[in-house]
Amino acid sequence: MQQILTSSVKFTVAVVDGDETHRMQVCRFLEESGYTTWGANSIEDFYIGLLKEKADLVIIDLDLGVDPGLALIRRLVAQRIPAIVLSQHANSGARVASLDAGALQYFIKPLSLAELGAGIRAQLRQLEMRVTNAEQQNSWRLDLSVPRLIAPNQKTIRLTSRECELLECLMAANGGMVSKTNLVKAMGHAEAEDGFHRIESSLMRLRRKTLAGTQLMLPVRAVFGKGLVFVP
Repeated sequence: MQQILTSSVKFTVAVVDGDETHRMQVCRFLEESGYTTWGANSIEDFYIGLLKEKADLVIIDLDLGVDPGLALIRRLVAQRIPAIVLSQHANSGARVASLDAGALQYFIKPLSLAELGAGIRAQLRQLEMRVTNAEQQNSWRLDLSVPRLIAPNQKTIRLTSRECELLECLMAANGGMVSKTNLVKAMGHAEAEDGFHRIESSLMRLRRKTLAGTQLMLPVRAVFGKGLVFVP
């Protein structure tokens, strides 16, 4: 049974294969598996296509030429783009040369599309982890165990319990506005106007503390008369 991509990241796979029928078959299989694909019938066409298309992983038919294929693999490795090789060459020399150049996997034609799909998923899972880690490194994070706020530049500030409660409420909205009423209720204030005034005063102190501790502005925006938004 064909496995469908379940990743939250939309990956693009380029297929460099001089056999049009085989290239289209692989592209169709990958698209049915949930990937975006594009094809090139030569290494030269791939370089041209790369000027306008992205490639998160490249499948290379080594039968287009061993030396140009190995050069392409090395170039992709230098750009941290995973490469998978297809070839009719079953000899160990071509396999070893491809792996030494940086290819992550080597499949012999005729190949099993199911095995190819499994190999691609394995490589892109690792790529997704790198993407996720990079996104986390470039976002504001709340560490409830301390508690502390971690800025995109990895500098941190310690939070009081009330500051932590306020940020937790705002960040849980994932970029949406939290109304004055909901903020007052979440912070446990009895009276709406006085409660929101206290929240604004606390936020003002937190803004100053964040700027002093991280050299970055706290990304909380006030929606006049309505509430607050933590901009991710």
